[in-house]
Amino acid sequence: MSTVLRDLAHNLTGGARVVFGAPVSVLRFRIGVPQLLVLFLFSALLDLAVDTLRREPGSTMTILGLVGEGFYGGLLMLFAALLALLFRQPSLVLSLPVVILASEWPLQAVRLVIALVLRADPALLGPAIRAEQVILIWAVFWLWRSAAVCLGPTRPHYGARSLVALLLLATPLWLGPMLLPDMAWWRAAPAAEQRDTRYPSPVSEAVLAAQPKLLEDALADLEDERKNATDLYFVGFAPFADEDVFRKDMEVARDLMDSRFDTEDRSVLLINNPRTVLERPFATVSNLRETLNEIGAAIDPEDDVVMLFLESHGNRNHSLAAEFAPLELDPLSPETLRAMLDDAKIKWRIIVVSACYSGGFIEPLKDDHTLILTASAADRTSFGCGHDSNSTFFADAFFQNGLRFEDSFLKAFADARERIAEREKKEDVKPASDPQMFVGTEMAAKLPKLEETLRARRSGSNI
Repeated sequence: MSTVLRDLAHNLTGGARVVFGAPVSVLRFRIGVPQLLVLFLFSALLDLAVDTLRREPGSTMTILGLVGEGFYGGLLMLFAALLALLFRQPSLVLSLPVVILASEWPLQAVRLVIALVLRADPALLGPAIRAEQVILIWAVFWLWRSAAVCLGPTRPHYGARSLVALLLLATPLWLGPMLLPDMAWWRAAPAAEQRDTRYPSPVSEAVLAAQPKLLEDALADLEDERKNATDLYFVGFAPFADEDVFRKDMEVARDLMDSRFDTEDRSVLLINNPRTVLERPFATVSNLRETLNEIGAAIDPEDDVVMLFLESHGNRNHSLAAEFAPLELDPLSPETLRAMLDDAKIKWRIIVVSACYSGGFIEPLKDDHTLILTASAADRTSFGCGHDSNSTFFADAFFQNGLRFEDSFLKAFADARERIAEREKKEDVKPASDPQMFVGTEMAAKLPKLEETLRARRSGSNI
């Protein structure tokens, strides 16, 4: 065992000279099957460490990580054998994989540091992405230098042979993700593997026949705006079907808005959930567009306000996942939402987005007439989703606690931020979600008047 570890240290030292461009010969390396196996294990452990630091909250370990290691390991051995045959240099079968694996660790170490930095401060996502691009260029150099060391400059056509070797060895850098896209050791919280047979399939004839009528009835039930009065309309959009928490949050939010903020007969829920396929319209981009168009035609655009509550899983590209297998649904991006609101001529907007990375919705949606509240910063995750959850952290804090007792949207959000921070600290979830708010200048002046109107109606006064 001590010999294996000593040889490993020797190989890793030689590998560092390869990847940093220092002079080194293949004779410096301890070539053999034991070292090949040890280096494979060492490389896999480093990959596991990087993926573990990068995993999303709620992720689960998957055997696909081991499959991915085996896939790329098998490719490396295949490429080494092909080059050995092509160049008539049998020693490449073992020497090339050993040198490549022994010299990979500095790149993996840098990726590990990047993952640690991002875990400590996700706001550094931009620099981290640029660093990964530099590492990609460095990886090309690493593969070329590894091949060059093994081929030996004294043999004929050294330059051409090393270039051919590089072109072959580098193919996984751009073809690997297409051949095996899900090779990470951790997988984000998976959708339910099987449909709950207690409820109809979303593509069954009964459901497909009912859906157009459900949307038609929901929109037909909307009351038109009242003359000489500011009305608030509410739209809930929950497009991720595999976690019941989104349905629960939507129904709680609508009940609250109807009872405290006068949206009864002026509220619509679009939900993807097995329980509601025969009760509520699907949460699709098309249905949301039609809903906003109908509301836009019903309101006084110069006075009435439309509130949208969007909740789903978000991603770093700042779009909301829309999933209801086996339906194939489009995600909702902030740019698409902005276009729909503009097309519907909805001027006064309150947009609440509860999702990971939801702060990314602010920049594309902000204007003078808009209030935007998000569950997290653009580079942070939010918390509380999951199959067993009764409410997300944000929906619980903002709707069930904030707006349940507070008339002001801004004060309710401020209270929600404090409640969320306390809960995240108590439950030791990191990094903090950091909910965000944007208030347009015109909306800042309109909100107190709207809130006073709604408060007066609740108390029975006439405005």
